[in-house]
Amino acid sequence: MSPQLTRGAFVPFQFAVRLAMPPPMGLAADMAWFLRAVPLGLCATLVLGGCVAGVAPSAGPAASPISGAANTALASGSPSPVPPMPALPGSGPPGSAPSASVPPSSASSFPPSSPGNPGSSPTQRPSPVLPPVPKAPAEPAVRFPKNEPAVGDGANAAISPIPDDVWASMSGYSWTKSCPVGRADLSYVQVNFWGFDGYRYRGAVVVNKAIASKTAEAFATLYAQQFRIRQMRPMDSSWGHNPKGPGANDYAAMEADNTSAFNCRYVGGEESRKVWSNHAYGYAVDVNDFENPYVANDGTVYPPDGTYFRTHRGAAPGVFSGASSKAAKAFTSLGFTWGGTWSHPDFQHFEVAR
Repeated sequence: MSPQLTRGAFVPFQFAVRLAMPPPMGLAADMAWFLRAVPLGLCATLVLGGCVAGVAPSAGPAASPISGAANTALASGSPSPVPPMPALPGSGPPGSAPSASVPPSSASSFPPSSPGNPGSSPTQRPSPVLPPVPKAPAEPAVRFPKNEPAVGDGANAAISPIPDDVWASMSGYSWTKSCPVGRADLSYVQVNFWGFDGYRYRGAVVVNKAIASKTAEAFATLYAQQFRIRQMRPMDSSWGHNPKGPGANDYAAMEADNTSAFNCRYVGGEESRKVWSNHAYGYAVDVNDFENPYVANDGTVYPPDGTYFRTHRGAAPGVFSGASSKAAKAFTSLGFTWGGTWSHPDFQHFEVAR
């Protein structure tokens, strides 16, 4: 009720309503009259109160304002805390497909800003397009790490010079002045991939310019195959220093199941020999280290927690099950050599001869 409504405005109107009603006839009639008249009087009073107060009748309920975070998510294209709606598999050419609407029931809270997740507030997230990978007998500590949202349709691979901020984070870690190659010899390859949780994400690897196109094509093929990748981040300061020699900490990256390429380090597990790995030249790529472990010459398996997959090489999400598998051929058909066929297998490793 308007605070400007006076008792005088209420009484005449109630009296008019009462005159319009038939006179009471006993207690029962009085009660019936009362139940009819009071609601009418109250409704009329509210209407009259609006008029007396000079308030125009409302045209309908007021629209709820959209929060600043929601406005930002809706107005901005990329990057955004909300991954673009994944392309639907099986429609259109390989690696691309039309987007679909997000069902209201799929809304969930996306974690705050952190490496690999450029958001700053909870918002809606699309439903995964592929089913999440079931829990395996052996897994890294983080099953579904935070990743950058996918950009565009399909794999959308792109090759560019290494951005300044990326190079700054690499310097002193995956690259030092003693490295056999420099920034001008390397390229930054970005590509969308299918995560183990069923969402589309965007990752990046740094490789030698000479194999940048092949690398982009290989990962685009893996995307078309719906091959799962846990995460794909360049080796840089976020991994820390290698405890056994130069380079960023590849042991931490293997335990986290990170897919990467360039890292100016010695051959893993054999640092005492001080022989540069092909990764130090940007001519090698490691994919899903946990599901595809490396066996050093002394028989040690890296990462140690991935030992289960040393002997379980059957077809499984994220696994290169053999030289004839479609996933392995995504690289070998382009001239890469797969380490899975070596006497001391390196199932995660693909390289091109220098």
